[in-house]
Amino acid sequence: MGRRSRWPVLSVMIFDQIIEELKSTLAVVRTGRASSALVEDLQVEAYGTKMKLKELAAIAVPEARQILITPWDKTVLEVVTKTLQITGFNPIVEGTALRLTFPPLTGEDRQRLMRQVGEKAEEARIKVRGVRREMMEEVEQRQRKKQISEDEAFFRKGEVEEEVKEANRQIEQLAQEKKKQLTL
Repeated sequence: MGRRSRWPVLSVMIFDQIIEELKSTLAVVRTGRASSALVEDLQVEAYGTKMKLKELAAIAVPEARQILITPWDKTVLEVVTKTLQITGFNPIVEGTALRLTFPPLTGEDRQRLMRQVGEKAEEARIKVRGVRREMMEEVEQRQRKKQISEDEAFFRKGEVEEEVKEANRQIEQLAQEKKKQLTL
């Protein structure tokens, strides 16, 4: 462990953040099935502050293309309804709950969403490349300043390349899984 500093750990953390951000982004891409992830993180103005919908209501998926939202406090029902409408949903009020119904995706919708998934994956890859470039520059800078040896620099660059390869593998896997969901 004497060879390692804290920066490789930081780069892994940055790559993990990029992967988590991609997961969150892809979670809200609608597939042929309803998912609570489509609405749970919507910001709702309630009690004088912004709160996530999942903090204000129970969110269930009773059928493949429906989401049922039941606010715990019935006084926020109207605010939740307006927030959903503003964000492009068409909620149906059923007593003290809201129901969102999603029509099946058309072939054109699927193609558009698959392109969107590909674009989001590429954005994540670009971020990974940016982190890679910064890490490689740091290794070279440390080597020039004689803070690390040539062997150490070679070792560190190899570590960074492995981290990049793993991050790109995860990005590709997430994109393929989402595209597979879109084709079902």
